[in-house]
Amino acid sequence: MFCQIKRFVVKEGYSQQIVERFSNRGGLVEQQPGFIDRDILVKKVRRGDEEVLVMMRWESEEDWKNWEKSPEHIAGHRAKQGNAKPEYVIESSQDVYLGV
Repeated sequence: MFCQIKRFVVKEGYSQQIVERFSNRGGLVEQQPGFIDRDILVKKVRRGDEEVLVMMRWESEEDWKNWEKSPEHIAGHRAKQGNAKPEYVIESSQDVYLGV
């Protein structure tokens, strides 16, 4: 198994925008060979900056790489080219992990 984890730190009150962005994807990634599932986690905080993790599980690193270089994925990123990141996003990162 192969996991891609995207981490977003956003201003207070904006975690739902990240949740909506990654839960309403139109089903393209879900249709990719090797895609297992996606979980979205919102860190529980009382106040202050909020953190959202988007974890996508794949059967293999090769399946993930095929999605990353697919025409659908590339077109989605091209459509956003030139757009500034939303002002509520303080920080974002991505890591990948191998399941053992």
